[in-house]
Amino acid sequence: MKSSAFIFIILICSAFSGCISDEQQILEDSSNDIPDRLSFSAPVLNGTSNITNFNLEEYVSEGPVLMLWVAAGCMGCHSWTDLLANEVENGNISNSSLLSVHRYSSFESESYVEEVYGNHQNSSNPVYWPLVLPSEDTIVYDLETGFESNSGFYNSFGNPSTPTLQIMNTNGEIIWNSKTYWPTLEVLEEIKFFIN
Repeated sequence: MKSSAFIFIILICSAFSGCISDEQQILEDSSNDIPDRLSFSAPVLNGTSNITNFNLEEYVSEGPVLMLWVAAGCMGCHSWTDLLANEVENGNISNSSLLSVHRYSSFESESYVEEVYGNHQNSSNPVYWPLVLPSEDTIVYDLETGFESNSGFYNSFGNPSTPTLQIMNTNGEIIWNSKTYWPTLEVLEEIKFFIN
């Protein structure tokens, strides 16, 4: 008899445990919200660029920009860089619509990046447009609010691997994304459609 009463009490208590309201409440942590419109400032890899402290919001204000996320040891990045450099040389793409973003500052040195992408005779895959050197601590700004975002630098851009190609419009919104490792003419034509 005692065991039956004990089981009955446990069943009654378990029926009332947890939420007893008919309404469900969803709490969102707004500190991790990724802004739709974003910007950052970062140093530029020396070169012939007159930009000393790069500001993404200013750079995209003239027109859409292809952001190519690169690493010095990434063969696909080298191929994309060379293809885009050829397109610039042939007048098919403007320098001002391209931006390379170094992805792995925590383990690739600036000198290694310079050796690969620097715009001098000795570099293997020179870029003639800005190549920025952000770190994971680089602050991302939410252009809607004007305040710093708490979402983290890489997270704000979708944790890009290399190569990742993203097109940002003049409002600071990423409107196109591709993780095509090796260049293809199909993806190149898509890029030109958006930035020309």
